[in-house]
Amino acid sequence: MTTRTQRRRAALALPAIVAVLALAACSGSGPAGADNAPPDDPPAPAATGTGPYPKPTTTAEVSPRATAPIRPPHGGIPVPASVDQEDASAVARGALTALYTYDTDVDPGRQQAALRMAAVGWTTAAYAAQQRAAQPRGGTGAAWNEWTRHRAYTTVEATQADEAGRPADTATTAYRQWDITITPRGRDGWTGDPEMSTAFVELTRTAGGKPWRLSALQVQ
Repeated sequence: MTTRTQRRRAALALPAIVAVLALAACSGSGPAGADNAPPDDPPAPAATGTGPYPKPTTTAEVSPRATAPIRPPHGGIPVPASVDQEDASAVARGALTALYTYDTDVDPGRQQAALRMAAVGWTTAAYAAQQRAAQPRGGTGAAWNEWTRHRAYTTVEATQADEAGRPADTATTAYRQWDITITPRGRDGWTGDPEMSTAFVELTRTAGGKPWRLSALQVQ
């Protein structure tokens, strides 16, 4: 058998393998019930554009980890019911605002904000489970330690920054890009240097007309 024939047969077999893997990945589901509860995780199609957007997510088995109590930060955070949940951009903004709202008076570290975002219902069940299972990397860092000395909380500015490479929306999957600026503000009147990043968000929902939820995130 020639090398060319082998390559041709491998190429023909690949779509079938991908289809099997996709079917297996979509077998999980999340809890249902309350309006703000994470919805079941729908199957997500492959991205059709270019850029560092998150890859479609799958439900993974994770072990819950004990965490500090989830408490509201200074000024609170937005909840899904405060926005049009059929608007992917509005849901993305609300989720990112919750994710980057820190308060050193109630949070032991930055991961607590991710747990808080998931707890109020901005994410899919799978993403919430990933956050509960995440292990913090190293210490809280010099910036957080400085914020703590001033008993600081953060304010968040989120600006939509979609580019031409963004994958096209489908009925159940949407991608958004945001420029994020967070500013630490001390209870003693101190204001720290802003932190800036770019967030690439994947949102999914179970069907057209259902609420969007954050299902994956990459930050640069």
